[in-house]
Amino acid sequence: MKRILVSALLLGAIAVAPVLAQPAAPQQPKGPAGPAAAAAIPPEKQIPLAMALDAAQTAIDHCLKLTPRASQAVVMVLDLNGNIRVQLAADGVGLPFFDYARRKAYTVLKKKMTSEAFGALPEVKAAGRGAVLEGDPELITFPGAVPIMKGGEMIGVFSVSGPTGGGEDMKCTNAGMAKFKL
Repeated sequence: MKRILVSALLLGAIAVAPVLAQPAAPQQPKGPAGPAAAAAIPPEKQIPLAMALDAAQTAIDHCLKLTPRASQAVVMVLDLNGNIRVQLAADGVGLPFFDYARRKAYTVLKKKMTSEAFGALPEVKAAGRGAVLEGDPELITFPGAVPIMKGGEMIGVFSVSGPTGGGEDMKCTNAGMAKFKL
């Protein structure tokens, strides 16, 4: 009886071994709105690099001239896949502001509205500051990120985050956005 049991176990192990030897299926990369492969962006929806750089530098310059307190801000320009096209930071910027700028941009990509408009939604306001919104810990309600539009369609996101707060971030965002002539 023991030989039969051992033989059955051995045969079972041999039958399973090839399956175990298979490499694991690769996981899909996570994009800004969930797991999905990056989609090809058609030329008419691409953000010109020179324009993105000019807008980002303009926003940084504007933040550094704010009164009464200059803002060492982070500026990001993202495409529709959530890829960073441009990221600039003023000297002395704090590390959290990189993450805030990224999360603001993520919110715009996912919700298709400004980060400020998302934060103003009644159900979002009711959740309170710091709450995990819609089950997504990456969503953020701070002002400073807006969609980049062309022909009535979103082609990317412009995001600013600095230590002086969302109202000042929006002033810098607006200054930078004025450089997008699409």
